[in-house]
Amino acid sequence: MPPVSGPTPRRRGPRAWPRAAHRKGTMGTTRTTVRWAGLLLAALLSAGCGADTGERPRSADSGVQVTNCDRPQSFPESPRRVVSMNQHATEMLLTLGLGDRMVGTAYPDSDDVPPQLADSYRKIPKLSDRYPTFEQVLAAEPDLVVGGYASAFAEKEGRGRKALEDRGIRTLLLTENCTERTTFDTVAEDLRMFGRVFGVPNRAEKVVSGMKARLDAVRAKLKDVEPVPVFFYDSGKKSAFTVGGRGLGNEIAAMAGGRNVFADNDRVFGDASWEQVAERAPRAVVIIDYLGSGQVDTKREYLRDHPLAGATPGVSEGRFIVLALPDIIEGIRMPDAVERLARALHPEVAW
Repeated sequence: MPPVSGPTPRRRGPRAWPRAAHRKGTMGTTRTTVRWAGLLLAALLSAGCGADTGERPRSADSGVQVTNCDRPQSFPESPRRVVSMNQHATEMLLTLGLGDRMVGTAYPDSDDVPPQLADSYRKIPKLSDRYPTFEQVLAAEPDLVVGGYASAFAEKEGRGRKALEDRGIRTLLLTENCTERTTFDTVAEDLRMFGRVFGVPNRAEKVVSGMKARLDAVRAKLKDVEPVPVFFYDSGKKSAFTVGGRGLGNEIAAMAGGRNVFADNDRVFGDASWEQVAERAPRAVVIIDYLGSGQVDTKREYLRDHPLAGATPGVSEGRFIVLALPDIIEGIRMPDAVERLARALHPEVAW
């Protein structure tokens, strides 16, 4: 992990659900039941994708210096060949209208991509279904590699930031991986960082403003509600792999009029015992959907049949909400996730 970062590597039992490996040491609108609210998201994305702001990516100037996860990076000119190692990071760059700079992406977490980004996303070469090798990254000839999870730059796999920088390739990592607590401000500052690096600061500011307006509107509607205790279920059988207090998922729950029952877990994602789940008696359960994590219906039935989780109010009353993994981690989906979760938690509010 970086110096101040998300969870320690998860100890997974032999029966755990597969494919949480890319989130070890770091901190999907489901494929079956939840689709993107396109009109709502369009208000956000129109500022950064497809709209002509009169701003063009910087080709060369006096240069930009940023410090990212305690690592200084200098950009004498705007990056022209970018590899983005995770879907949520790719979506951030595409929202800023940078699709023509993308030469590779990898490790998608969801089949669903926001509709306004779908065409641009499909045009980016997919280097690997999981993480590409160091050689595959080099073959794309990038001048910048962006990581969504710290595992994108796993030193033991030869993709460390230093190894890339020694080849003249700059690196950026989303700040959720190296901060004490992720909030909307974290997302906003990373979008602004990309705006500076690529010479599109006005475009970034419009995206940030659009996101903030939507979140403020939800907050205003929920000002008098009582928070609903929420349990996030990612995966796991021996223990529950859940959302801790450091990540954006915790902030999303609070903004949606909920209370993450494992906010005291000092990780972005971490393990909790089933006894703890029972003791904290969540009144709603968010099932996290992503590629390779097991079917949502299977997870729901597992919770219903579990001797401890099955007795909690949220499970016994069937109060399930499904969010995709990219919905609850740093990225441009935050307003949509907050709106959907708020409606599910507080149907009594006049939406």
